[in-house]
Amino acid sequence: MAGQPGGGQHVDPDRWDADCEAAFVEALPPVWECCDRAFSSTSLWRELDSASCRKINAFVARGQSQGMVEMTGRDESIIEFQVNLQDAHCMWARPKDPHQRFERRLRKLLRQPKTNKTALKHFYMKYMQPLPPADHPAGPDGIDENLVQLFQDIGIDDPGSDVATLAFSAACKASKMGTLRRREFICGCAALDADNIDDLRAKVPELRANALSGMIREEVYAHTFTSALDVPSKVLSLELAIAFWEVLLPKWELRKDFSDWALQWADTHLKGKMISKDIWTMVRKFATEVPPDLSTYDDNPSWPVMIDEFVDYYRAQKGA
Repeated sequence: MAGQPGGGQHVDPDRWDADCEAAFVEALPPVWECCDRAFSSTSLWRELDSASCRKINAFVARGQSQGMVEMTGRDESIIEFQVNLQDAHCMWARPKDPHQRFERRLRKLLRQPKTNKTALKHFYMKYMQPLPPADHPAGPDGIDENLVQLFQDIGIDDPGSDVATLAFSAACKASKMGTLRRREFICGCAALDADNIDDLRAKVPELRANALSGMIREEVYAHTFTSALDVPSKVLSLELAIAFWEVLLPKWELRKDFSDWALQWADTHLKGKMISKDIWTMVRKFATEVPPDLSTYDDNPSWPVMIDEFVDYYRAQKGA
């Protein structure tokens, strides 16, 4: 069943095009290339690694024209470079170490998705509704009341228990769980090269598989915490965290043991039964890096007290 039309709402074409352009950059951030041979007419450009590209794009997003970035040197060693982006026609990266006297030219390559703006607008208008405030940076409207219908229409029959829901939300970079603002929806569809319901439905199995296999699991896991927060709170209720762990970490053999124990432990040890971002992050590390028999677990100070105490409890229960 298709979603209900967006109530005859009008979408200004100029504003739509502008929102698409902004969302496309968010979905497919620019890649950066460097060239070591600064003065050769036959210079060969090569793409920087993804971490370096993310760091430079972060500079740009913050309005910085300079910063420090670690990149691979000529001898494959990691070198810290000072990046200067002030002049769009002459951007460069220079080694911080004065003994390394070569610099690199930099250039930015914009990526364009295959998404058709007009087709995507028709798709979006089937589910959209006005969402105040009208001057919201992510758009004056979005998908809220019709979001469950959208998920069901693309083959996610039970959105509350399907990791594909969280994976799509992460692809959209949604700021609030349960709502997709205009630019967020455009961003997600552009990232998935989808501009109609059939395209998006075809992407759902891939989203689900990638989220569970590890390809995008860390990204989805981190985004879930952030988007589920009730701003301005910076912590998540333990009960909600447990519900998300069931969806995000379905193969973790100790999940139920950990969750049941955490509910009891939290009564006296966890203020307000709330989970911080640090604990949320370390639970994933614990679930994915430590085997169920805890044979590789140690008392490394990096583990939070909560996990240390669970390990002590579990080992005592098992007589280990």
